[in-house]
Amino acid sequence: MRITFQKYRLLAVLLIVACLQACVDPLELQIDTGQRSLVVSGMVTDQNDSTLNKVTLTWTAPFDSENQQVVVERVRNATVTVQDNLGNSMPLYEGPAYGVYTLRKEDFLVEQGRSYTLHIRLPDGREYASRPELLRPVPAIQGISYEFKQFIDVVRNSAGLLIERRSVGFEVKAQVQDPSERGNYYRWDTEGVFEFYTNVGDAPLPARCWSNMGSINTKVVTSDDRLVNGRYFEQPVVVVPADIPTKYRIKIRQFSLTGEAYEFWRLFNQQQSSVGSIFDPPPARINSNLYSLTNPEEQVVGYFSASAVTEDFIVIRRQLYAPFPGLPYEPPLGDCRYTFLYPNVTNERPIGF
Repeated sequence: MRITFQKYRLLAVLLIVACLQACVDPLELQIDTGQRSLVVSGMVTDQNDSTLNKVTLTWTAPFDSENQQVVVERVRNATVTVQDNLGNSMPLYEGPAYGVYTLRKEDFLVEQGRSYTLHIRLPDGREYASRPELLRPVPAIQGISYEFKQFIDVVRNSAGLLIERRSVGFEVKAQVQDPSERGNYYRWDTEGVFEFYTNVGDAPLPARCWSNMGSINTKVVTSDDRLVNGRYFEQPVVVVPADIPTKYRIKIRQFSLTGEAYEFWRLFNQQQSSVGSIFDPPPARINSNLYSLTNPEEQVVGYFSASAVTEDFIVIRRQLYAPFPGLPYEPPLGDCRYTFLYPNVTNERPIGF
């Protein structure tokens, strides 16, 4: 059973890395079930945006086989810096969230064409570093399209059997003109904001609000230009849910990647998409670009990247495609700011609505 426990533990670790990287498998890492591993997730970009330029450090505790989960502990009070190939050093400061180290706007010195290396020093003196990451340019998003369609996914039911799950939603695609030179690699992430209404009767209370869902990607979306070099292409990025008949704004961020970063996320997605059937490809080793300076034998999980970023958004009028499957939508009662049905609610109109 030890192999099974390690499989679940390592799958959970990589899912943590994907969630923290947003801007989301079986893994051949020989880690003892009683050993903690340092998990590093972060990046710097060519945008002076503290929500993007940050690094998250966590420890993984032994796999809890009874509850089928990995206990995650934030790494506090570390000294974290990013250096470029010209010798410039940028400190990252912890807070307000524990274990999250952010590059402040006044310390921002990131430019395209330079290489960046992450350095970490823990309070007990242990040190870690990343291999240099080149910050490559990224083309602008040419446009965003979407299509209302039905999806069929293969999932496991409660009995462990593979079944088909049908749903409807809006497949959103980024339109890209790939540069003429070969060797361009991309990653996409999203931010979803939707409006909703409440029934306030005759009360003078806000009846329309908006909820910021953050990233709604269920996996890390990447691509290369091996088959589309120098050509225009459309990349499916995310599926917007067809649940309530209101407007939904989807913002897409397009990141450049190095070839090594692309390979990391490609293998991650391959293993994340595995359903455990005999037709799945054999698991490949996912290599991190991080290592211990103190103990070369210590395994470090995760990836530190450097990316150029471009973004665009589109507003989907979901009400034009209703009714959706399921019960008819009924606005909840009360002040829309305090229904507690959705996260990050505001009654201040966002851009695009």
